[in-house]
Amino acid sequence: MKPAFLKGIKLGSAPLRSAMDRDLAQVERLIRESLRSDLPFIEGLNETVLAPRGKRLRPALVLLAAGRPGESSGAVLLAGAVVEMIHTATLLHDDVVDGSLRRRGRPTLNAEVGDGAAILMGDYVYSRAITLLVEAELTQVLGLLATTVHRMSVGELLQLDLRRSRLLSEEAYRHVIYEKTARLIEACCQSGAILSGADARTVTAFGDFGRNVGMAFQIVDDVLDYAADPDTLGKPVGSDIAEGKQTLPLLLAHAAAPPAERARLETLLADTNGGREEILSLVDSLGGARAALAEARRYGESAREALGRLPAGEVRAVPLVLEALTPGDARVRLDLAEAGAPVDAVERTFTVEAPGR
Repeated sequence: MKPAFLKGIKLGSAPLRSAMDRDLAQVERLIRESLRSDLPFIEGLNETVLAPRGKRLRPALVLLAAGRPGESSGAVLLAGAVVEMIHTATLLHDDVVDGSLRRRGRPTLNAEVGDGAAILMGDYVYSRAITLLVEAELTQVLGLLATTVHRMSVGELLQLDLRRSRLLSEEAYRHVIYEKTARLIEACCQSGAILSGADARTVTAFGDFGRNVGMAFQIVDDVLDYAADPDTLGKPVGSDIAEGKQTLPLLLAHAAAPPAERARLETLLADTNGGREEILSLVDSLGGARAALAEARRYGESAREALGRLPAGEVRAVPLVLEALTPGDARVRLDLAEAGAPVDAVERTFTVEAPGR
């Protein structure tokens, strides 16, 4: 049976999709082989960590930027495995920091074995990922991803610190989501281009594409916390509010609110004992989610523009759709063309194609 890694990514042709599936299957084997341990305890944790497969968006972007899906080099496949391992380690740490008990509709590792084991497992996955790059002597990609991991940590610490703020600025929010989410997606695209031998201009264009996709991706994730069905989302709606995270739908709702509603929002945010349902209702009535989706569309259009700067030809020319699925596999797409769709029916899709291909 063909692996369905690309359930999260739509491509312009069936042959390309098939080629990507073959490469992603090899990436998956690399991840499992690399994390294998002689210690039964670690092996048991590995099974829990690797069981809920994600979309494999990040390794897929490495493969696409490298330009030879189905014929990817060993170095490109290894880089794909490494970025997915980095992402996995980040999620393990995030779940501890946030006190999350469910992800992708399943119990988190910290919920099953405790915070200590989850943190150490995240360290194990991180360190193994970096070791793979050192052993393969992929020095340029190693430097890029080491810097990326450092900046992701800065982003997470900044977000933790900003939870004490009465109200975030939109600028601070964008800085946080760039560091903690978009920077890794940017680095995935750059890594693939670097390993393909691309020139500096092409590497920059791919990086711009990845950064804008990452920004849009995170904004839509934040919208889902206000608009999605809990079963679809794989966790309770309003989790960000409960965890003290101020995201773009809330910030834009506050900015658009008349004085009375604005004061009420500020009172609710200052109250740590509840008010989640009322905050959700106010953000909805003030159009916060819809305004945030409009911003995500703008980032999607910037991603499209970045692809237009790539050299013509090769597999990079194929019209490309990045489609993010929610943890429950229900499709929630952002349609760049329809700004007026109801939030609960909006599809999270980034349709990006480079002209003249």
